[in-house]
Amino acid sequence: MPKVDFGNKGIGGSRELLVSNIAAQYGLQIAKYVIPFITLPYLARVLGGDGYGIRSYVLSVMTIATTVLDFGFMTSATKSISRTRSNIGRASLVVGAVVEAKLLLVFIVGIALVPISMAIPLLSENQSYVAIAYASCAINSLVPDYVFMGYERMSIMTIRYVVCKAVGLVLTFASIHSPSDLLLVPIIDVVSSIMAVVWTYFGMKRQFGIGVKFPSLSRGVDEFKRSSEVFVANFSTTLFNSYTTLVIGVVFGAVDVAYWSLASTVVSSVQSLYSPIFNSLYVYMISQLDISYYKTIFIKGALAAVGIAFITAIFSRPIMWVLGGDSYLDGAGIIAFTSPVIALSFCTIGLGWPLLGAFGFESGVMKSSLIAGMFTVIAVSGAALLGVQSLAIYAVIRCASEAVLAIARGVVAVSHRREIKAKGEKANAK
Repeated sequence: MPKVDFGNKGIGGSRELLVSNIAAQYGLQIAKYVIPFITLPYLARVLGGDGYGIRSYVLSVMTIATTVLDFGFMTSATKSISRTRSNIGRASLVVGAVVEAKLLLVFIVGIALVPISMAIPLLSENQSYVAIAYASCAINSLVPDYVFMGYERMSIMTIRYVVCKAVGLVLTFASIHSPSDLLLVPIIDVVSSIMAVVWTYFGMKRQFGIGVKFPSLSRGVDEFKRSSEVFVANFSTTLFNSYTTLVIGVVFGAVDVAYWSLASTVVSSVQSLYSPIFNSLYVYMISQLDISYYKTIFIKGALAAVGIAFITAIFSRPIMWVLGGDSYLDGAGIIAFTSPVIALSFCTIGLGWPLLGAFGFESGVMKSSLIAGMFTVIAVSGAALLGVQSLAIYAVIRCASEAVLAIARGVVAVSHRREIKAKGEKANAK
């Protein structure tokens, strides 16, 4: 069994390791942007419009399936592993419980996809592609990244992702040359997913001595319940934001939808820069409950986010020109109107799992998400029913929704401030 040094504060308890993990997460984020951009233009050309359209549509469906299959385990299981990592037997039981729950989800989502695939013509005409693509999603969902997150060894995740995707990249260029090779696209994804699963489980055993120990069925159900709050919080936020785009598509024409989509892309691109920070901070806070360091990162990060939002608003016109060209410049104002979301979302994400989740107030994260989600639905639906024809109003609603979420989570944090302080002091006293 490998030797694992926990030190005085547990594995990876140092702030230096937090910085290292943030760097590894940024490396992973860059790889996730760069590698698809290498294959995208090639596949678009060799598959043709019809073939690439099928691939893109199925991919959008599988993105939803992947979100459901994750079901919040990356967050909840990371916390469970972090809390049990000094006990290999208990950590192995956590992995087994998550695998049980994941296999159940794979079965449920697979059954649900059958009528969906039959009802949508583009899917029913390409059932083999859908089946293979789902197999890739199902296999990939079993990758226990939460173990490496819980042990704060995130560089391993980055290396594995780059290597597996690089293999897929080589196979793509070597084997896909025409529209008739369409089915090879998901098959290559299956190969990459199998590589990732095998690599990760062997690495988990070699690095930490953790295997898969299946607990009682009730333990798997408990793990499922714990992750449900994370799923509701994360999925509801995604769903309600998508609802805004859906309504805009009904109320406005294609050009306005394009303006809104590009503005949303700008916001989401900046938000993706926050993920490495808060993913790493979350696991650090679980083990350390270091509230003073959290405050330092949160305050400095929030000030930087305000600056980025301000710069985005000022340069909204050249940003829109870069993204869409001259024909989209009339929509530059929408980027400016939605730019406050860049600053507000830093606060909402930072107050969520890294603070409330780490200190055990997961229900507060879920409830605040539902409150903001309901506000979004009511406000957007109201604007649509009143016949509002201004995208700027919908942008203001988007900002207001993020503000409601920030305020709701802030209220939860303030209401539990004494407990947060006490837990932090107790952790630092050890």
